[in-house]
Amino acid sequence: MSKLFIGAGVRTPQITFSFEDGVFSLEGESYPEDVRAFYDDPMAQFYTWLESTSAPLRFEFKLVYFNSSTAKVIMDLMERLEEAAGNGRECLIQWHYAEDDDNIKELGEEFAEDLVSAKFELVEVN
Repeated sequence: MSKLFIGAGVRTPQITFSFEDGVFSLEGESYPEDVRAFYDDPMAQFYTWLESTSAPLRFEFKLVYFNSSTAKVIMDLMERLEEAAGNGRECLIQWHYAEDDDNIKELGEEFAEDLVSAKFELVEVN
C-alpha cells in the first residue's frame, strides 16, 4: 500500500493518501449521498496504516464545503489522530481555508478545540 488516489466527483472530494510519505489530504466539496459508501474504504486503509506504523504524518484538510455527515467522518478522524499523537506519534493537522471563508475557518477552529497532543495549523490560502 503506497498511494491511494480518488479523483473529485460532483459531490465528493479528491482523496490523496501517500502512505510512504505520511501525507494525506481531502480536497474540495464533500456531501456524498452515502457518506459511508464513499469514506469507509479509504478511511479503513488509513486506519490500518495508522495502526501498523509509528511514522510521522501530516493530514491536510482542503475542504471548501462539507455536510454534517462528512463532519462526523472528520470528527472520528480527528479523534484517531489525537489518540495517535497522545501515544507519542508526530501528527500535524493542517486546515486550509480561503481568506474570505470565515465559515470553514471557524469549523476548523471548532475541530481543533478538542486537540491536545496533535499539532493543528490553520492555513490561509488566497
